Amino acid sequence: MTATALCALALVYAASTSGVTPGTFGTADTQFANFAFASEIGSGVYEISGSVITVYTFEPYYTLRSAQPHGGQPGIRLIFPFTVGFFNFQTKDLVHLELPNSIGALSFEPGVELDYWINDSWDLYPYVKAGGTLASSAEVNALIWGAGIRSDYRFDALASAGLWRAQLAYAGAHFHDTPNQSFTRLRNGIELRRSLNLTWRSRALELAPYAITDVYFAAPTGPASGISPRTFQYEVGLMCGFSPRWEIYGVPLPRLGVGWREAGILSGWRLVLGDPF
Repeated sequence: MTATALCALALVYAASTSGVTPGTFGTADTQFANFAFASEIGSGVYEISGSVITVYTFEPYYTLRSAQPHGGQPGIRLIFPFTVGFFNFQTKDLVHLELPNSIGALSFEPGVELDYWINDSWDLYPYVKAGGTLASSAEVNALIWGAGIRSDYRFDALASAGLWRAQLAYAGAHFHDTPNQSFTRLRNGIELRRSLNLTWRSRALELAPYAITDVYFAAPTGPASGISPRTFQYEVGLMCGFSPRWEIYGVPLPRLGVGWREAGILSGWRLVLGDPF
């Protein structure tokens, strides 16, 4: 527990004290929080040009049918992803256990996901989803939808458990009073988890460096979407946690990490909550 606390405080300190690439946003502190694509950028605390945005993404699901192995009958899941975004929240507030008090965006996008169990190392997940988002400004409320396919490939390398995730995704948003936006993104992410010889109550400290590359085709324009219009973007960082993970009432506690995202005017630090991608 002490090691986890020290790791978390170090990550918070790094994210709150490191410089960020300057950019011009106008009213960046509010515009960036009013995005319709909050569920697409991932959970975390983002520090960008002096504005700090907190995004929590939850992905509960219900399995209708389990996948059959080696390319058999696919599994069927009902997915219920929802996202809460906060703004006017400083990273240092986490040290004092202070919670944000204003919601910038709230989205709910239920859908259906299939699970093709190709082999013991490889699964494919095509999906479709649709829903809506509510933001702090009514003019950016939107109907949102998405479709795509995700590939998860698990492997062993450098005495670590690796995951290579590739995803081709299309996402769109229909606004009430502003032009509609959409994009297609090709994402590749890799993570290497390694347990160290530091244990407490049979739980080992786990470190996991990761890297993400994103290629956007016709990305949304303007910071209000939460996505940089830059075609190529990348992120590198480090996650830490325990294996097996701690649980509270059967719910696993999320891992923590810190990463740097290079995305043009939206470059900045990210305090990762849960999984990096």
